[in-house]
This record gives sequence, structure tokens and C-alpha cells, in this order.
Amino acid sequence: MPEFTNRGSKYLFEWQEYKLCAEVSRISQNHDSTKCQLLFTTTDPDCNPHLLQTRFNLESSRARSELAKDMLTRYKVKDQTLDWKAILEYISIKSIRESEQGEPVLLLTSEDEVGALEYLVKPIAPLYKPTVLFGDPGAGKSQLMVALNMLISLPWSNNPMRLGVPAKPVKALILDYEADPDDIRRQLTSLVKGMDIGYLDLNYRRCSLPLADDLEAIKNHIEAIGATCIFIDSMSLAVGGELGSKEATAYFRTLRQLKDVTSISLAHTNKNRESKDKTILGSVLFEAGARSVWEVRGEEDDDALNIALFQRKANLSKKSQPLGYRITYENDLPISISWFDPKSVPEFVERMSNTQRILQFLKDDPASEQTIADALNITPVIVRVTLSRLKKKNVAIKVDNKWGLVTRFP
Repeated sequence: MPEFTNRGSKYLFEWQEYKLCAEVSRISQNHDSTKCQLLFTTTDPDCNPHLLQTRFNLESSRARSELAKDMLTRYKVKDQTLDWKAILEYISIKSIRESEQGEPVLLLTSEDEVGALEYLVKPIAPLYKPTVLFGDPGAGKSQLMVALNMLISLPWSNNPMRLGVPAKPVKALILDYEADPDDIRRQLTSLVKGMDIGYLDLNYRRCSLPLADDLEAIKNHIEAIGATCIFIDSMSLAVGGELGSKEATAYFRTLRQLKDVTSISLAHTNKNRESKDKTILGSVLFEAGARSVWEVRGEEDDDALNIALFQRKANLSKKSQPLGYRITYENDLPISISWFDPKSVPEFVERMSNTQRILQFLKDDPASEQTIADALNITPVIVRVTLSRLKKKNVAIKVDNKWGLVTRFP
């Protein structure tokens, strides 16, 4: 009996006495077969470690018999005759049963101890959950990706972006479907120099195959470098086809196979760029599959790019307040990123929630409900309900027929 290890979509078998190892991966099923990629290796120092890699039908007795004959000539153990038919029979049955069993059933109770929600980058990316950042081309998504990677790699606790980061360094892997290594290298070197960080390295991989088709190779890279986070730029190209519901489902199903890995996917926005309520390009399931979704808006300002992040979906907590950053450029390269108040840009205020817009409007002077409604182009009913809610929270107060913030009244 071999030692068996289940690594999700990969099964490992090891016969120590034979110095023999087998790996089963990429299992696929149809109506008449269950196929896999089967790899045999050996730890015998007198042999070539690679024995065989082949596509194998786990349900075919004929395939087992033919492969058994082949392996008799490929690998022999001194003073022993390996029963290859028995070895292949065990691999086949064990792999099929493990594949059919799937994830175990867990019993959840109301008395279970549950810790607080953890973040890789607070409040943007919950730990080990899928996060999506989407926006128009040129909104600053790629620069933001490099910056977030820098924060968690150091880690930089008192960072100028005012984001929460892990206590210890976290290794991440950038999966790039759009650019090339030099593009990321230029951004990294310019930011490190401009922000006086010192030496810093990032793990980068140029990708061309769809994420689902490249999963095993990506898993191997993640394991080799010890990464617990991946950045995908961009989700639209990583899907590898149409951006419909089928492709969205396959994308997040693939991400779920990367256990204990936080994913941050960059995505494009819908075709109507002038719309106030933008969405991720493609099926609505691209938003449904993520646990945290942020819209990235960019506004050019001389030699800088002001960007605002608006949380459009938060499954695990209440939505965060908008975040703002100013990316300063020199010779068309980003050299620094600093905190920026998104409320200072009218275009960003228009994208905020009604509560945030009303609070911003009342920041200067008290106003009546009708004045607020007319100025912000929202109905008086929404204004009245929102102000009543703010009054209960002791944030707003009404004096005569005007509303204002509590701090402006004696």
C-alpha cells in the first residue's frame, strides 16, 4: 500500500520500498471514461527520476494492461518484480473514488467559535477570498496592483495608502495576461525609487493559456514560491473566451481549487463608459462569484492621476467608505502613491452613495430637504429617509426647516 496524499485536484502516491512515486492530475470525465494525466517518477539515485508522463483512462482495464507491460521495461527494482497491474488498479480505483467523493460535509453549529473576518489588505481584499477591481483602461488598476503587492511583500504597516496589511511578509504571484515583464518592472523600479523603499522583488508570470487550462502549472508555481496571493491582470483575458455565465462560473470554480490563496482579479468595465452605475464587463456572475468588488475610477490632473475606489459589493461585511489615492508621475512612470480625499473631486462624489453625497453636501452649510434633492438630483423621499437615518445615528440634526451636521450646531 502506498502513502497517499490528496492535494485537491492532484493525488500523490508513494511506494517508499520501491522508490516509486505517481501523480494523478487533470481528471476529466465524460459519459464513457475518466481520464487523467499520470506521471511516474523515482527517487532511486541510479535511475533517471522521470519515468513516464501520459494521458491515462482510469476506467479502462485494457489501458491498465498495456501500460503495465510498458512499465515493466521502463522501471525495475533490484531483486523484486513489481506487480504493475496491481499498482495501476490501485491508482485507478483510489483516484476515481477520491474524485467522486469531493469535499467532505461539515457540521456547523450556532456554538462554533468564529474569529473576526481577516484581510490580506484591509478593507480591500478579505483573506483567502476572491476580490475583483474593475474600471476603465487607464484608471490606474495596474499601478494599484503593483502597489498592493509592494505593501504585503514588505510588509509596510504605516504605508501612505492607509491600508491594513499582514504582520509578516506575504509572497504573491502576478499572473499577467495583458503586458510583459518589462512593463511591471518599470512600474516597480520607479515606485521603489520614488517612495524610497529600497530593494524589493515581485514574483511575475506571463500567461497566455486560459486560467482553467493552466491551473496545474500555476499551482506548481504557487507551491514552489510559497505564494498565498495571486494577482490576475486581467480577468477578461484569463477567462479565455466569451464573457458569459458559463465562462464566469468556470473562472470562479477554478479559483476555488486554489485553497488558502487570496485572489485579486483586475477586470474591465462594461461598454457604456459614461454610465454612472458601471459594472464588470460580461456576465453578472463575474460580480456574483467575488466576495469583494471595487470600482476604480481615474481622473487625470497635470502630472498625476487621482483614483477613487468604490466598493460595489461586500458579502462579508458592510461596504467600506470610498478610498482615494494620488499617483504622481515622472517621465510617464509612477513614482509615488499617496492618500487622496475622493470627496475633493466632483466626478468622484457623483459616484458615491446617497448617504455619502448628502453628508458631503451638508459639510458646508445647512439646507432644506428640497434644496438637497434638487442639488443632488435625487427624490425628496430618499433625502427624507436618509436624513432620518442619520438623525438616529446622531450625525444629522434638523433646525427649523433645514438639516445640518451635528458638529455645526451648538
